[in-house]
Amino acid sequence: MPARRLSFFATLALCSLHALAEGAGDRLSSMAGTWDVTQRMWPAPGAEAISLPPAIAERRLVRGTYLEEVMTPATDGQPGSFSRNAFINFNPVSSKYEYTSLDSRAPQLMVEQSERVADPARPGELKLKGSSFTATQWGNAKNVRFTYRLTLGAIENNQQTVRLFLTPQTVLPKKEFLAFEYVYSKRQ
Repeated sequence: MPARRLSFFATLALCSLHALAEGAGDRLSSMAGTWDVTQRMWPAPGAEAISLPPAIAERRLVRGTYLEEVMTPATDGQPGSFSRNAFINFNPVSSKYEYTSLDSRAPQLMVEQSERVADPARPGELKLKGSSFTATQWGNAKNVRFTYRLTLGAIENNQQTVRLFLTPQTVLPKKEFLAFEYVYSKRQ
């Protein structure tokens, strides 16, 4: 293939990747800002939700390419104090959203990816699939291995809901359940 034609296709491919990334940047920039977060946890399928202490999430768009989130307790020194760092990006090469987080309450790196996305700017819920992790204790059970998935809801009326679903692989019945729900309310 002549070099001129190859150069044309390379330029076309780069422009397409750039356009995809720009669309995702719009979605990610809408998530930037300071958010008050209410948290709930379900210790098992069908169990009653447990309210966790309120938190604050500082989300910032880094160089227009990915979102960095730092979540901390709303009140310093409160019981259950923690820090959680997360990163969300759109990978234009794979056409997938990627999410990773690390939480001081259970310091294991969590990594999730969406299915291939045709239009990264399209509003709606993002569904991301993770692999597995082991909880040293979950309720009365010890060393429970889980697979997990995460959903990032659309922003509506300055609110966004993020949910973490777990499926036990050992010890407990292999039934998926909503384990954590974070309701973000954007400050004005």
